[in-house]
Amino acid sequence: MNNRKKMLLTILMTLFLIFLSGVFIQQRIVNMLNKAAEHSVARQTEDLSMLAGERFRRFLTPLQTAAKHLSEHEEDKADMLKMLVQQNPLGQAGLIDFQHHTLGRSVSNSSFPRLQLAFHGNTIIDYNPDIGILLATPVIYGDNVRYVLYQIYPISILPQLFALSDYDAFTHVIIQYHDGTLAVPYENYTTEDTKFWADDTIQEGMREVHRRLERNKAAAVYTEGAEGKYFVFGADLPQTDFSLIGYMPWSAVAGQIISIYQRVFFLFTLMLILFACLSIYLLMAQTSVAETEELRQARQAADAANQAKSQFLANMSHEIRTPLNAISGMNEMILRQELPREVRQYASNIRSATTALLTIINEILDFSKIESGHMEIVPTDYQLTQVLREVCTLVGVRAQTKNLDFRINVDAELPNGLHGDAGRLRQILINLLNNAIKYTPSGSVTLDISGQQLKNTLYLQAAVTDTGIGIREEDKDRLFHVFERLDLKRNCQIEGTGLGLAITHRLLTMMNGSIKVDSTYGQGSVFTIELPQEIHSFEPVGAFSVNAQPDLDAGLRHQSSFIAPAAQVLIVDDNDMNCFVASSLLKETQMQTVIAHSGAEALKALQEKHFHVVLLDYMMPGMNGVETLHKAKQLPNIGATRFIALTATAISGSREKFLREGFDNYLSKPMTGDELSVMLHQYLPPELIQQPLPSPAPAPVEVKKPTSTADATPLIDPKLGLTYCNNMQAIYDKVLTLFHDQSADRIAQMDQDLARDNWQDYRINIHALKSTALTIGCRTLNQKAKEQEQAVKDYLAEDATASQQQQAMDYIRQNHADIMNLYRQAAALATSQSAE
Repeated sequence: MNNRKKMLLTILMTLFLIFLSGVFIQQRIVNMLNKAAEHSVARQTEDLSMLAGERFRRFLTPLQTAAKHLSEHEEDKADMLKMLVQQNPLGQAGLIDFQHHTLGRSVSNSSFPRLQLAFHGNTIIDYNPDIGILLATPVIYGDNVRYVLYQIYPISILPQLFALSDYDAFTHVIIQYHDGTLAVPYENYTTEDTKFWADDTIQEGMREVHRRLERNKAAAVYTEGAEGKYFVFGADLPQTDFSLIGYMPWSAVAGQIISIYQRVFFLFTLMLILFACLSIYLLMAQTSVAETEELRQARQAADAANQAKSQFLANMSHEIRTPLNAISGMNEMILRQELPREVRQYASNIRSATTALLTIINEILDFSKIESGHMEIVPTDYQLTQVLREVCTLVGVRAQTKNLDFRINVDAELPNGLHGDAGRLRQILINLLNNAIKYTPSGSVTLDISGQQLKNTLYLQAAVTDTGIGIREEDKDRLFHVFERLDLKRNCQIEGTGLGLAITHRLLTMMNGSIKVDSTYGQGSVFTIELPQEIHSFEPVGAFSVNAQPDLDAGLRHQSSFIAPAAQVLIVDDNDMNCFVASSLLKETQMQTVIAHSGAEALKALQEKHFHVVLLDYMMPGMNGVETLHKAKQLPNIGATRFIALTATAISGSREKFLREGFDNYLSKPMTGDELSVMLHQYLPPELIQQPLPSPAPAPVEVKKPTSTADATPLIDPKLGLTYCNNMQAIYDKVLTLFHDQSADRIAQMDQDLARDNWQDYRINIHALKSTALTIGCRTLNQKAKEQEQAVKDYLAEDATASQQQQAMDYIRQNHADIMNLYRQAAALATSQSAE
């Protein structure tokens, strides 16, 4: 009897615990469902913002077409206005010049303040609650904006033109101006809707939406109050001062899922209860159950198989990496010897091939990273010609062994200096070329490199054409599947795992690129990729040759393309060496330069004197460049001064970021004299610019050799440093001296920042070290400082988890001492080289 009571009590307690667990789990799942629904609505909101932007662009396209026509045919102004009105009678068209003379519909800057931005070369969209929406685009003649062409859409027709009420039956969307003014309501908007938006719960939800928009493109929040259950959402419309907000009922997003979930949860709970009762009975009936011999052996076999697999991958990685590292190491010893040029070229090709091959093997062997999508894209500055030579070196030998004709055609006008992940680009090209060589028994394999340039971005295109066996039409959809081998009966003798194209496709997707395939079965295939890459140097590739090498002994000649003796330029940077370099690079232009070492000094200088251009460092202690710019804009008589941002972090989107803050443009540090001169030539008043007098050709620059001959790759590359000093040895010597003189104080400061956990100043100082290291030609220190700065950014990121912060902190502390030691070595070598 006692045993029965114990059993019954145990069952009741188990059921009670299961019930509590079920309630808890149900609430957690509902919360998780709402969070998932918020992400889903946020993604839908992104689509809505793109749709809204597209509707604005639909009305901008005719304006831009007409503006382009007027750029070549100024006499057609009246006809163009008539044509615009005929094409779109709802918009009132007009043309305004810099003196505010208008043709057609009149307009004023006071009504539409953003109209002035159009005279700076920008296409703008503005709003006036009493007038309507203005769309304007510049009419450019040569390098100047002469007119602004615009159309105004009255308030009464805005819902008809721009409302998004036709998106779906449940979503209600409003387009509002940046000050909160309702610009485009949804259909049938009434006073009841005004009351809805004024509800406290809805308002609180929208405040949370705006907080999330500080970190995301779009955001959505679940709200529950007197008005009911809703998802409210919002998103900023790109390149405008408009944003959209809206709501949709909770039931439209999650109602049916909750209903299904409740039924599944009920059945799951019932099964769990039955299972618990059966378990209790078995537990009471049998105190212990021994594991059967068969089950034990099966488990041991599974554990052994899993261990064998892990050991195999570890051994494979070791066995392949070991000989490759040996080859690379021995080849490096060869390169350190005094060799004939031809032998050195062979050894350099071996180094390029082993480096590329080791990178590819490391990625393929780490298959867990490939499956989980944890591959990282690490953009850096690189030379396109160097990547192409490394690719051709690796695949050219393989093509030669199959007696294939391997060709490469490169557009000579492409910019050579790009910013992106050179290792991933090399891997993609090698995968495509190896694939083409593998499936081409005879004939040729051709690599065509071209591209389209849009502002500071090159859309690089690479087409790999072969005369191989081709691909059947029904196999194209499976071409990029992992471990997929096509047409096995025909290709059974061809080696490979089927992983190369899958990796290529994934890498291109991560880098915002694309790939397409054209193939005729039995005749050959063409694989074409397009990959956006930032441009950091517009120097063209020129006539490309795989075997061509740069003439390292050629003398360099440089002369400024203009002088501007009356130009006043203010240089603002907290780093003495950066200030010296910038002022020295400008000496040949005869400009008048003033140096300020902080934002406060810059503001004082701007109050005392008028400057035509201000070169303003973005990252400074105390008042940074953006804060300095905003305060400078408030000073009187500052309107004609142009502000150029200086930054050592020129990533994608930097130009747009600085333009939004009010800068006229930006330069990436370290900068060459040509880059600085071109920028100032663009923004100085034309009347200040003069042609220089011809000067005799200077003697060839003798580049100092590193003191150590034991290492073929010196810590400091004088040739690289000279490029940032206009190839002037005197300036370069001064830069080296400054680098050495400042090193002790800056190392002490960074040690102190690290000890005190002063991460903001530590980030600024390591950021400055990244720039100055490259200025003297020390790539290794530049790269180490760049990686350390990224770790600090990861630690300071708002969305960083505790685990991510700890990982970043461990990296910072582990590498700080090595970086400082490398800094000391570079400083010591700098002073010895400058003394030679």
